[in-house]
Amino acid sequence: MTNKATFALATLSLAASFSVFAQESSFKTTVGAEVWAADTKVNEVRRDSSTSGSYYVAVEHDVKYVPNARLRYSSIDADYMGFDKLDLTLYYQILEHDLLHFDAGLTFSNLSDTKYIDAGTNARTEEFDELIWAWYGYAEITVPKTNFDVIGEMNFGDNKGIKSTDLMAGVQYRIPFQESQLALRAGYRVIDLESEVFLSDLGKEFIFANGFFATAEFSF
Repeated sequence: MTNKATFALATLSLAASFSVFAQESSFKTTVGAEVWAADTKVNEVRRDSSTSGSYYVAVEHDVKYVPNARLRYSSIDADYMGFDKLDLTLYYQILEHDLLHFDAGLTFSNLSDTKYIDAGTNARTEEFDELIWAWYGYAEITVPKTNFDVIGEMNFGDNKGIKSTDLMAGVQYRIPFQESQLALRAGYRVIDLESEVFLSDLGKEFIFANGFFATAEFSF
């Protein structure tokens, strides 16, 4: 099964799992599509760029004790590194204010179709397919009397021999409709993975992708 098919199946499963509460609870669904122009760095050496898409769907509700959930698919395919990253984030709204919103939870990431090439040897290729988890936090700070928000997201983990960091910072502009909302987002995203798999004489054992993104997000 391809990653796109897996993402579609997981999305349907997520929607179905919450549908049993729909008659008695309030729900908000958010879907988003993103373009990420990422540069890559392997063992401290700058390599090529990889422009890719990222897609996500999130379901938020008022069912007591049940976490909100988001599925996000991201991909990097460059000369010396590559991976598909399917994230399931389970989170709670910790703070909700007119000017400040904060979520916290856990992200479970499936790394697949991975590759790492050590340019300092005979182009040795390593795979690091793993299921890892990370702490998750997300914040929105609203600029008073505007539809602009400063946004930030962080995921930090250290398990299965992989130290992982996935960070995002940017701004969004909200366009409200009668019962829905369109948000246009732009900012900067960084994914940093460190592991003994990436040991090399060229530099430290990490692979790195960073660059600007633009997103369209619709909530209903």
